[in-house]
Amino acid sequence: MATDQPTVLGPRLSSGRIVGLVVVSAFTATAGWLTATGFVRAFAAHACGPEQGCGALGTTLYLAGGILLWLLCLVATATTAHGDAPTTEPSATSDRGVLLACLALGLLGAALANGSLHPWLLVPVLPLALLTVVLDRWGARRWRTFQRDSRIRAGREDRLERHGITVPGRITGLGHTGSTYNDCPELRITVEFTTVDGEQHATTVIETFPAYDAPRRGDAAEVRYDPADPGNARASLVAGPAPDAVPVGPAAPDAPPAPGLDLIAALERLAALHRDGSLDTAEFTAAKARLLGTGLSAGASGGR
Repeated sequence: MATDQPTVLGPRLSSGRIVGLVVVSAFTATAGWLTATGFVRAFAAHACGPEQGCGALGTTLYLAGGILLWLLCLVATATTAHGDAPTTEPSATSDRGVLLACLALGLLGAALANGSLHPWLLVPVLPLALLTVVLDRWGARRWRTFQRDSRIRAGREDRLERHGITVPGRITGLGHTGSTYNDCPELRITVEFTTVDGEQHATTVIETFPAYDAPRRGDAAEVRYDPADPGNARASLVAGPAPDAVPVGPAAPDAPPAPGLDLIAALERLAALHRDGSLDTAEFTAAKARLLGTGLSAGASGGR
C-alpha cells in the first residue's frame, strides 16, 4: 500500500535565526547591566564616586534605557525564535522559556553592574537556564507532535479526495458543543452510512446553524469515505429528510439499480484501487470477500 513520504521534524531554527538570537542575547545582557547599574547608582550612594559623574539625569537614563532595551530584546527574541509560524500553529519554542532566558541573561549582565561583581545575582541564573531548556524541549516536542498530526490529517484528506467513494447517509444524532457564534449554536452531528460492502459506519460533523434552520435526526447527508479506511470519512448535509427507500447514488434513478450492477461496479472500483497501490493484496482480498458475500446475499434474496 502506498505510504506518505517521511518528513524530518524539528524546531524551525535556521542558521540565520540562531545568529540573530546570539546577537539579541548580547543586547539582553547589556540591558541587564544598564538597569542594574542605574539601580545601584540611585540607591547606593557609596557606589557612585565623583569620577563616575553620577547625576539624576544619568541615573535615570541608565534605568530607562536598560528597561526599554530589555523589553525590546524580549520582543526580538520571541519573534526570532518563533519565526514565521502561523498563529494557528504551536511554536517550536515556549513563550515562558523565552521570558526566562531573557531574565537569566539580564541577571548575568546585572552581576557586573557598575563595574563590580555581585555574586548573589548569579545564584538564580543556573536554575533559570535549566528551566529554559526544559520549556524549550517541551515546546519543540509539542511542535513536532503538531506537525506529525498535521501531516497525517493531510495524508488522510488526500486519500479521501483521490480514492474516496461517495454514498448517502442519515443524521442519527445531534448535540450542542456548548459554543455559539453570532447567536448560531455549534452542533455535533452524527451521520451514519453504509459502505459498498454493506458495513455500517458513522462519522461526526461539527458546524454552526441558525436556530431556525438546524438539522434534525433523519435528515439526509452525503458521505465520502476511504474504502481502505472507512473511519476516514467526511459528511456534508443535504436539505430534507433521508429517503426510506434503498439508498442510491447522487443522481438517483427512478428505481434502485439492480444488485448485480452495483456489485460489478464496486468490484471494478476495488480492482482499480488495488492496481494503483491504494489497497495492498491483503486489504483487497478481504474487501472483495466481504463485497462478494454481501452481493451474493443480495442476489440470493432478490432471486427468492
